[in-house]
Amino acid sequence: MNRTQKWLAGAAGFLVIAGVALVWLDWNLLRPFISRQVSAATGRSFAINGDLKVHLSMNPRIVANDIVMGNAQWSGVPNMAEVKRLEFTVKLLPLLMGRVDFPEIALSAPRVVLEVNKEGMPNWVFKALDRDKPFPFPRVGALAIEGGSLIYRDAPADTDLVFDVDTVAGQKGAESMVEMKGKGRFKGMASTMNARGGSLLGLRDAGKPYPLTMRATFGSTKTSLEGVLIDPLHLKGENLNFTLEGADLALLYPLLGLPLPPTPAYRIAGTLDHAGDVWTLRRFKGVVGKSDLEGDFSVDVGRKPQFIAANLVSNKLDMADLGGLIGADRGGKPADKPPPADKLLPTEAFSLEKLRAANADVRFRGARIVTRTLPLEKMDAHLLVTDGTLKLAPLNFSVAGGSLETQILMDGRGPRITTHAEIAAKGLHLDKLMPTAKLSAVSAGTMGGRAKLTMNGNSVSLMLGSANGKAALIMDGGSVSELVLRLSNLDIANSLALLIGGDKQAPIRCMVSSWNAVDGDFQIQAMVLDTPKVDLHGTGDVNMRTEEINLHLVAESKGFSLASLRGPINITGPLMRPVVRPEMGNVFARGGLAVALGVLTGGIGALIPLLEFGEKKQSQCALLTAQAKAEVGVKAADVAPRRGSARRQR
Repeated sequence: MNRTQKWLAGAAGFLVIAGVALVWLDWNLLRPFISRQVSAATGRSFAINGDLKVHLSMNPRIVANDIVMGNAQWSGVPNMAEVKRLEFTVKLLPLLMGRVDFPEIALSAPRVVLEVNKEGMPNWVFKALDRDKPFPFPRVGALAIEGGSLIYRDAPADTDLVFDVDTVAGQKGAESMVEMKGKGRFKGMASTMNARGGSLLGLRDAGKPYPLTMRATFGSTKTSLEGVLIDPLHLKGENLNFTLEGADLALLYPLLGLPLPPTPAYRIAGTLDHAGDVWTLRRFKGVVGKSDLEGDFSVDVGRKPQFIAANLVSNKLDMADLGGLIGADRGGKPADKPPPADKLLPTEAFSLEKLRAANADVRFRGARIVTRTLPLEKMDAHLLVTDGTLKLAPLNFSVAGGSLETQILMDGRGPRITTHAEIAAKGLHLDKLMPTAKLSAVSAGTMGGRAKLTMNGNSVSLMLGSANGKAALIMDGGSVSELVLRLSNLDIANSLALLIGGDKQAPIRCMVSSWNAVDGDFQIQAMVLDTPKVDLHGTGDVNMRTEEINLHLVAESKGFSLASLRGPINITGPLMRPVVRPEMGNVFARGGLAVALGVLTGGIGALIPLLEFGEKKQSQCALLTAQAKAEVGVKAADVAPRRGSARRQR
């Protein structure tokens, strides 16, 4: 036997002796060594308190009983993990090359506690230097869990959840599914979660669909997820159906960090997928209050702040459902902070935190509008939010045969929101704006106007109560009830004639109304309604800060009347309940004089104080119209009908 043969024989003998020794080795002798190694690597106590057995092969099978791993020092729970029995196989060759590959893992009664302390440190980070390092996910084949439990606690997020974890009964091997049932508190809300997913073997195969079903409730919010994932480790969805319903979309802010406005109850359903840091809900459809809603919605959580993009359409939009956008009632549900009983303007503050929580690019179109008061037809809006500033441009409505075009810029970077608003009313038809009034369809005119306002405050009430700027409204042609005009002058004789013979339409030669806003007090600069029968002039103000109205309307007759009390009309009181009544001083004076003269003359002289001869005065409509156009920027095109609309005759 040469030297080489002797060396090979010796090596073979050593391997045989080593193999025999390993077969008969009491593996429990290695438990202290294993415990020291794991403790040194993790900084946590670790022990195998039960039997340790190893069945040797190219894929050794290891069985360990009563495993305990200690928790972080700051935790009130002594152990982070406890396992009654752990049985697994591991591939030797990949392990020698630094890869961990478990063909099978079986866990009996595992109990795991995951916690985040008040400083935001999780207990699954064993060393501070490892906090931001990715966790190397091992390759796992078949997984079997029996009687498992998982506790998750996050003190800063007010979260405490307990899950029961098992593989689905009756399913073995690589295709066994994992089922989790949990309940507890999530971000302060009573919550339940039930989920079922495919085997962990499916996680490693990006080309194999991974089935997933989940149901969860968070307070009044309910969600479900059902379908399959392609490349499940990156949560890329394929036919992943997602539904979400709840009492208020604003409740998604504490749940998901989405700064959505308050709404009535809603339900939406669509397809959810994920690519990189972008989560997208595609082709969703649903209802919000009494309005339908559909479109696409995405959130890029990788950008700071997060970025929201949406393209939304409502084919039937109930304007009451949008009340939450301005802090008003929404869909019959009161606002979170309704105004006092004697006030009209919304007092609920806009959330500066939400305004700064995300940047956004949202387009919204309301194809058909349902409203109880205003004749709105369509809506088109484009919302841009950039680092605490909000821009609505445009915010347009089709209304009364014309349009209401608005641009709003809100700067929420400071403690108080600064708002600039430009509003243009174009081609509004009087007969459509006041559908219940007796206006001639033939001679109904069009009106237009503009307003430019600067405001400060964090609610609609504070904004309008601090408004500074100008506004003007001009009317081109049209008609008005002659009876209304006569009654505005308390013209008894001509009013009786119209009541007996029937009302008539008095053509409007022109109408101008211009206002100057100073610290929320909208003061009339000029108000004239010029007709062949009566000129109507207005003075006064509407104070948005106190929500008080004080208007004084004076009618000047241009014709003869046998009996006119010439009583100006006052509109006063709170915006919530204004009072319209004649100014009684002049009425009593003329009426008292008529009675006295009637007594002295046997009734003949009673009509003398009531006679109204009228004057053919020329109004200053042309001059006032020119001033309104110059000061506020009202254009001729604003007053004219929209293109494509037939020009109404005067």
